[in-house]
Amino acid sequence: MLTWIVMLMVVLSASAPSYADEFSPRASLGERVVLRAGQVVQGDYFAVGPHVEISGIVNGDLYAAGGEVVVNGVVNGDVIVAGGTVSLSGTVAQDARIAGARVTISGTIGRNATLGGADIHLTETAQVRENLLAGGGNVHLAGHVGRDARIGAAKVMVSNEVERDLVVAAGSVRLTSKAVVGRNLRYWSETATSIDEGASVRGTTAQRPLPDGWTLERARRGIFGVRVLAAVVSVLSTLILGLVLLRIYPLFARRVTATMRERPGRSLAWGTVALVGIPIVAVSFLVTLFALPVGVVLFALYVATVYVARVYAIMCLGQFMFRRQADSSSLAGPFVAGLVLYSMLSLIPVVGMVLTVLTMVLGLGALLISKSELIAMLREQNQV
Repeated sequence: MLTWIVMLMVVLSASAPSYADEFSPRASLGERVVLRAGQVVQGDYFAVGPHVEISGIVNGDLYAAGGEVVVNGVVNGDVIVAGGTVSLSGTVAQDARIAGARVTISGTIGRNATLGGADIHLTETAQVRENLLAGGGNVHLAGHVGRDARIGAAKVMVSNEVERDLVVAAGSVRLTSKAVVGRNLRYWSETATSIDEGASVRGTTAQRPLPDGWTLERARRGIFGVRVLAAVVSVLSTLILGLVLLRIYPLFARRVTATMRERPGRSLAWGTVALVGIPIVAVSFLVTLFALPVGVVLFALYVATVYVARVYAIMCLGQFMFRRQADSSSLAGPFVAGLVLYSMLSLIPVVGMVLTVLTMVLGLGALLISKSELIAMLREQNQV
């Protein structure tokens, strides 16, 4: 039931194209979701898919999620976007909240911008008319900010005007010759800010002291210790949860793992849409007072389902290690072996991150597919 509710929310989130004038039928999973230039949506618009392109006009808020999201049209409301690669070159009348591995802003945001990602770049044509809040690995602010800019990142470079205060916490901060800070510059860093000749700070420049005893090296060691503790807790909890699931739902566990083995492409597609799309739907409820409880419950169900889905993916990994094992034998042995292998690979920096995302996506997709097929079968037998 839990997974069915989550899947239902994903389906609902993809149904908004019916509000568009002269809109093509709803795109099926795996296809491009495109709001073409000249098309107009009256009201809020939801778009979820591997590739999302918004070139038309949305007279409301935009909620989008996908592997690649391109917004080059006009949104006369807020924008909430999550994706692998996000590019905004159009016009947003109000606020923009964007998260992605790579975020590029070259359009206009009428009010505030909240950005998060590994690489964030506001180009020279970018305009944030009010405040900017950005956090990520590398942040390059080459666009114009109408009020304050607050940035936290490993590396920050500013090469345009911030009309009021610039507040930065970063490993390194650079103001190029094109940078202008209308009021004060405040920054937290172990090194002094690099200010090129020609850059202008019209107010004061203050380097704020780090807390006593705080250094980047000590922070890294602390983070490593927390990660080790979290990894131990995660392994133990995953082991217990997996064994419980195998004890209570052994047949369903086999159904889910079989779906992953036999239909990996479809599982990957559904998992990607659900992993990214459901939070967008939940946020749309959270910003509405009357639907706030629904958003909170949906987030809780989402987190629980993703965690369970990862357990099934680890079971499938263990099955690959025991390929010659009979189908009727217990999954407990393969699950434990898969968990050990998964835990070891997770310690490798890049490989671990990729493996974690892959297990969540594949497991979630297979879980949704298996649950929907099971419900359909029960309906045919008039059992639900």
